[in-house]
Amino acid sequence: MTTHNTTFPESIVPPVRELPADESTSPQLRVRLRNAMESGKTRLTEWKGGFEEGVRERPIQSILIATAVGAAIGLLIGRRSR
Repeated sequence: MTTHNTTFPESIVPPVRELPADESTSPQLRVRLRNAMESGKTRLTEWKGGFEEGVRERPIQSILIATAVGAAIGLLIGRRSR
C-alpha cells in the first residue's frame, strides 16, 4: 500500500482575518489572538492529514465506525421524533 502525502489547499482552511482596530483591544491581546488563530489553523490541517491517513490505512474499520456512529445518531433522532 502506498502512502500519499496530501497537502490541503488554502480553500479548505479559511484565511486568518485581521482583527478590527479599536481602542478596546490592546496590541498584546491582538498578537495573542493572532497567534492562537494561526496555531489552531495549523493543528486543524495536521489533524485532517492524520485523519485521512488513518482512513487509508484501515478502510474497513473506518467504514464500520462511521456506520456505527450513523446508526447511533439515527436511533437518537428517531426516538426524539416519536
